[in-house]
Formats: sequence, structure tokens, C-alpha cells
Amino acid sequence: MSKIKDVIQGKKAAKPPAATGRQKLMDAALELAGTTKSLASLGLREVARQAGLNPNTFYRHFKDFDELGVAMLDELGTKLRKGLRERRLMPAAKGLRLSNTDNPTELLREAQSIISESIGLVLDFATEHEASYVVGIRELHGTSPVLRKALRNLLDGIAQDMAEDVLGVLELPMVRRETVEEISLVVIRQMTFFSMDYLENPEQRDQIKLRAERFILLLFWGAIAEEAPQLVADVKFTFPK
Repeated sequence: MSKIKDVIQGKKAAKPPAATGRQKLMDAALELAGTTKSLASLGLREVARQAGLNPNTFYRHFKDFDELGVAMLDELGTKLRKGLRERRLMPAAKGLRLSNTDNPTELLREAQSIISESIGLVLDFATEHEASYVVGIRELHGTSPVLRKALRNLLDGIAQDMAEDVLGVLELPMVRRETVEEISLVVIRQMTFFSMDYLENPEQRDQIKLRAERFILLLFWGAIAEEAPQLVADVKFTFPK
């Protein structure tokens, strides 16, 4: 409201604060690593030059490149977890739930609808943040054990978010918490590869989305079939192909 009032009164909007040296270094490293290099292979002078800073300023902000990488992953991870969770809960905000155990066929249709929409939104998020995704996936198998551990922790956190949403908001019935947590971890790790394929093969995006949808649907439906076989014994349903 105050911003609108300032415009009406002819006042200039306040300028956003200038990026700090620390932020400039992180942005420069992301830009460089988003092309062909890993974070571990970047040079101090290269990053400082890209950031427009004197190389000596690097050690005012970070003790080494591992610390720079972890800071970048922490920042990107916060945005990623928030963005993915918002997108994953969009179907639930429309009233979709997985608690209709009286009609298993309808339950499966609802599950497919939620999964399909959620995957589309997640892949859109990956496209909007392509550099971050590319860097993150590359470092998951990079040379730095510190960065590999930071990436694994990030994926574990995203999987925990997913499990909480599936159990608490989407209300998946008849499946134990530990099973949902296990599936969520597998899904999140596999989605990193689906996302990379999606980014690198734009001409195959419809097929990649279908493969991801089928993969996740089969995992959750298999869990329901194992833990509540009476629920799905007579269900007839065609999975996406």
C-alpha cells in the first residue's frame, strides 16, 4: 500500500540494496559452473574476475571453495525447497486428496491427477532455475566430498518435505509413514535425473514427463497394494504409457 502511495505522490521507489562481495562471488561461481565446469574445478582468480572483485577479497568471505559451494547450496536449497513445496501443494489447494478408500479406482485417478500436475510444476521450476539444477546435479557426483554430502542432505530434506505433504496434506491412506518416507527419497533422487533429461532434451519433454508420472504412480500404488491388498484387489486401471 505504501509503495502505491509513494507512486501516487510522485516519490521514487527505494533502490534494492547492492549485492555484497560474498553474494557477488556466489553469483559468479554459479554462472561459471552453470556452463561446463564443476564448482571444484573453478579457480579463485577466475571467480573473482567474473564477480568484478580483487582476488584477495575472496578470503574475507570464504576460507576455501568448499565453503563457497556449501553457502551456494544452502541459498539455492532454501529457494528450491520453498518453490517445490509450493508447487507440490497446488493440487491439494484445489481440494484433491488421496483419502477416498471407498472407491479405489477413483483414488488411483486422483493420485494420477495429483502426480501429473505436481510433476509438471516441478519440471517447470527446474526449467526456470536451470543453472541451479545443472550445478546441483553435477556436484552430486563431483570430486568434493563436502559438496556431495551437502547435496545429499539437501535431497534428504526435500524428500522429508514430500513425505510430510503426502501424509499430512494429500492424505495417502493405508501406507505406513516409513514406507512413504522411503518412496519419497527414491522419487526425489530419481526426479533429479528426470529433470536433467527434461532440460537437455526439449523435444522429448512430453515422453519424459509421462515416464516420471508412471514411475511415481507405480511406486505409490505398489506400496498400497503391498500394505492394503484388499483395497486394490478388483481395481481395473490403465497406467500412463
